[in-house]
Amino acid sequence: MLWEMMRKKSSNDLFRIILILIGALLIAGCNISGKVTLDGEGVQGVSVALSGNGVQKTVTTNKNGYYEFRNIAKGLYKVSVLPPEGYTGNPAQRVEKSSKYADVYAVHFKMESDTIKEISSGTIIGKREENGIAAWYGIPFAKPPVDDLRWKAPQPEESWDDAYMAATPCEPCTQYVSMLTGLSPEYYNQVIGSEDCLYLNVWAPENASGEPKPVMLWVHGGANSIGEGAIYNGKMLAEKHDVIVVAINYRLGPFGWFAHPALRGEGTTIEDQSGNFGTLDIIRGLEWVQQNIDAFGGDKNNVTLFGESAGAINTLTLLASPLTEGLFHSAIAESPVIEWIAEHTNWQPMSVAENYMDDDEPGHHASSRETINNLLMEDGLAIDRDAAKALQDSMGNEDIEAYLRTMPAEKIMSVLESKYRGMIIMPSAIQDGYVIPKKGPLDVFQSGEYHQMPIMIGTNREEMKLFLMLDPYYTMNIMEVIPIILKPVDYELAAQYCSEAWKVTSVDELATAMSIHQPNDIYAYRFDWDDEANMLGIDLGAIVGAAHGVEIPSVFADPDMVIMESMSLTYTPENKPGRVALAESMSSYWAAMAYTGSPGTGMPYAPQAVEWTPWTNDAGAANLMIFDSPSDAGINMVNFHLYSDDVQERLQNETGFTTDTDQCMVYKAIYGEDEFYQAHCSGL
Repeated sequence: MLWEMMRKKSSNDLFRIILILIGALLIAGCNISGKVTLDGEGVQGVSVALSGNGVQKTVTTNKNGYYEFRNIAKGLYKVSVLPPEGYTGNPAQRVEKSSKYADVYAVHFKMESDTIKEISSGTIIGKREENGIAAWYGIPFAKPPVDDLRWKAPQPEESWDDAYMAATPCEPCTQYVSMLTGLSPEYYNQVIGSEDCLYLNVWAPENASGEPKPVMLWVHGGANSIGEGAIYNGKMLAEKHDVIVVAINYRLGPFGWFAHPALRGEGTTIEDQSGNFGTLDIIRGLEWVQQNIDAFGGDKNNVTLFGESAGAINTLTLLASPLTEGLFHSAIAESPVIEWIAEHTNWQPMSVAENYMDDDEPGHHASSRETINNLLMEDGLAIDRDAAKALQDSMGNEDIEAYLRTMPAEKIMSVLESKYRGMIIMPSAIQDGYVIPKKGPLDVFQSGEYHQMPIMIGTNREEMKLFLMLDPYYTMNIMEVIPIILKPVDYELAAQYCSEAWKVTSVDELATAMSIHQPNDIYAYRFDWDDEANMLGIDLGAIVGAAHGVEIPSVFADPDMVIMESMSLTYTPENKPGRVALAESMSSYWAAMAYTGSPGTGMPYAPQAVEWTPWTNDAGAANLMIFDSPSDAGINMVNFHLYSDDVQERLQNETGFTTDTDQCMVYKAIYGEDEFYQAHCSGL
């Protein structure tokens, strides 16, 4: 009997041990943890807060600077450091916990005392990147544009007394979760970010010589409705080419561009009345550089403004704005979109930005008045658009302003349709006549009424593939990551013609117009790299190719940079040598532009020797730099000038589409319902 009792006891103990082990394993996979360090040493006693998904917790770092939040469920969170005595700021990191039992570790907050700088608003302390480059994240360059400052021109930042902890990027500006946020597809259509988002990041190499270094200020893309500066790490560009890199945030979507008479009342300035708040944020960022960049070793008299997509559009806009005189000295526009999409241009008259759709001067479907209509219906104050319009017309401007200013950001976002996984198509760059000229873009550059300086402009050979691969008409996505082409022939033809139309209006026509006034310092390029991997029999080169945004890692001298998580699938050991070579060369030309105002043959130490000559309208002369991997076309100057009439005629006569409907879809997207469309497509 004694033996039987001992056996039962052992079995029970073993069972308890197993339960304890299982519980420990489950708990071990429920945590969010990291360290707070100064000069590599853990800092004890720092309060760290976790918020989000209904959770509010605070813990304190131990003697090694370590902190841990336990038993955290799946969801999106923010981890924040509460500044200890002698410090200010609120460093925070966005965290996604993919499941209840997944750990999220290494959510670190690092600072190095050798990065302490004095700027106009106070002392800041940053960190060092893995390659030794000093970096400062989340430096305020304006007051938070919240409450009464919503839909107002940015105001200079307030000063502080303690050391500002510039250790992590700020929250992105209010936007939908998108392919640029790095979050799981299950969060698409969820609003993230904050209206308090006017912060910038700086990367700077050591300045042993004491000579001021060129400054490159990056304006991120994302249709002026998604994205943030922190996605683009400038550490490699700063290290390899000895330049100062700055990346800024600017207000997006309805908070960046919104014009309505109710917002032009007593006490508003002409800048407030423009509706161009995102544009003014970028201008404020340039002003901050003029006031502070010398503290980082930068040359305020040699600033290059560069951006991609919407960032490129904004760069061109600032070339045309009377408010930017002397704020930058050369410009690079990567893949801007200027007026080729038939139903949407990127500089909009005030009437388009604020009128009703059925006015004599029709407004955009997402104009301010139509947005208010949708809000009134969403709030149950009107049963349909007609009732909402009547109610809005009966309201005084003061009532409309009060209604808008108290509206939660998420509510405003909820009535605006997102496209391409997060982008909002709405008016931006409003032609108010003060911030942005009332002339169209091409008219401005043809007239010469812009800040004439060295300008580089270009597109990628297959720009439209990024958007076509998200279009269910052309592709099917596996797990929202891997696209499968459903209509290969039509996919290629749609990409070809839309990308050519993009190049015509955004490079060839602009370069031709600007070179009349600047025959010696307009430079054009096309990015052709398409050496993506074959994965499980899927040719990513055919699907992605030289798509929109694929050039950015090469520009930043970082061939492994991931802008969109799905694009990391295109990186393989086989194509890495070509990616590395292309990044070394391409970034070298960009840096040379920043140093001298001419890309020339790149930086003196760079491997390439091809001279990049200015754009010319002379027949047969080389006018375009091609960027490709050494195993493909390489880097070379060619003669390649596209004309709108030629592209349009070829598309009209194209016989390769599967059906007339496929041809007409592409034609309408580019040229609208013109005479050809009416004659050949209206009955389809």
